[in-house]
Amino acid sequence: MIIARTVVLAFVSVTLLAPLGGSSDAHAAYKRKSHAGQSSRDRYRAARIERRNRLLAVRAKSAAAAKAEAAALKATQRPAKLLTRAQILASDPERLARLGSRLVVGFSSFSEVRSLVEKKAIAGIFITDNNVAGRKAEDIARHIQDLQNIRRAQGMPRLIVAADQEGGYVSRLSPPLKWQPTLGMVIAKLKTDSEREKAVRDYAELQARELDRLGITMNFGPVVDLQLGTPRNDGETRIYWRAISSNPYVVAKVAGWYCDTLTKFNIICTLKHFPGLGRVARDTHVASGELKQKLSQLELSDWLPFRRVMTEPGVATMVGHVRIDAVDPATPASFSEAVVNQVIRPRFENDGLLITDDFSMGAVTGSKEGVGGAAVKAFNAGIDLILLCALDAHYDIVMSSLIEADIKGETALTREQETTERLKHYVFVDDRELPPSAPLRAEQGVPPVSP
Repeated sequence: MIIARTVVLAFVSVTLLAPLGGSSDAHAAYKRKSHAGQSSRDRYRAARIERRNRLLAVRAKSAAAAKAEAAALKATQRPAKLLTRAQILASDPERLARLGSRLVVGFSSFSEVRSLVEKKAIAGIFITDNNVAGRKAEDIARHIQDLQNIRRAQGMPRLIVAADQEGGYVSRLSPPLKWQPTLGMVIAKLKTDSEREKAVRDYAELQARELDRLGITMNFGPVVDLQLGTPRNDGETRIYWRAISSNPYVVAKVAGWYCDTLTKFNIICTLKHFPGLGRVARDTHVASGELKQKLSQLELSDWLPFRRVMTEPGVATMVGHVRIDAVDPATPASFSEAVVNQVIRPRFENDGLLITDDFSMGAVTGSKEGVGGAAVKAFNAGIDLILLCALDAHYDIVMSSLIEADIKGETALTREQETTERLKHYVFVDDRELPPSAPLRAEQGVPPVSP
């Protein structure tokens, strides 16, 4: 009995001890597994930290690369050194006059621009709403004549006095000048060319007489961009409402009648905005637009009014900040060598004045070249005049860039000579009694005068 109880107790003990022993082994295994799990978490944390560090390193590298790229871009943009206005006006007088003869500037006050005229540092001025608001036409005309008197005393060509008096939405000088509708509104209900011509010529004559009251010598009109599609949101441009018609032949006729009439009053008309804004959705006041169409399509539609009118006497063309993908997809037309010398000059046989749209617009100031670099490119491309409406903001940058490029021999002197010759064709701008240039005398077979 005792032996049996002993055997049972031993059996129970063994049975009970086996789980305890197994439990000890399992605990050890659990501990090992637990340690292994802890190690996995550590490795996970380490991997996560490593990934974060790599990401931070990449970001730092990207930021450094972006900073380096920005620095490199800034280094390539002009000018390398920004001159003060005083330094610019005190620079070499011959260079200042030569480079300044390519700039038409907007300004805040006549006293501000007077110093530039006295130093021969500009070719012309742009009169707009802030110059005429609350003033009488006679007072504005007197200020303009004072500047013209300075030019005459200097023996310089007349100052170009430009305005943006399209009619309708863009009537910068009304008041004090009479407000007129757009050319598109004038012809909207007319059925025949004879009706249209009379209406347009009457309109242009009234506008010319009004502009002449102030002494304006160049008007930024007519708009020959086509009225394509339906009204759209193109920001401040609003070209649909400013355009004459969707028919390029009608636009060409209207523009021709208008320009011919202005010319009779010694006012330069300005076709705008080549290569055309009719298809451009973006507002070039903010960023550059683009034309993706084939050249053949542009030739047959958008460019037809330009081609038919731009070669007429007394007509200038405003070149806008739109890229033509088929010609130069990287550079706005206003400072593209390819657009000027592969399209405008040879294709259209145009040797008339080219003036840019405002270089203070975002399409230029935000370009990779910056406003200074763009100005140098425009000069070397053969653009005759650069319009710079924000004198205070950008004149010093542009002129510093031009002076810098000229000192380094990076400006095309032949382009400057070509512009001088073009201006002579506009006798109501350069009305001085000057002997013909040597090349002209040679063409006429007249021997040059001995020194």
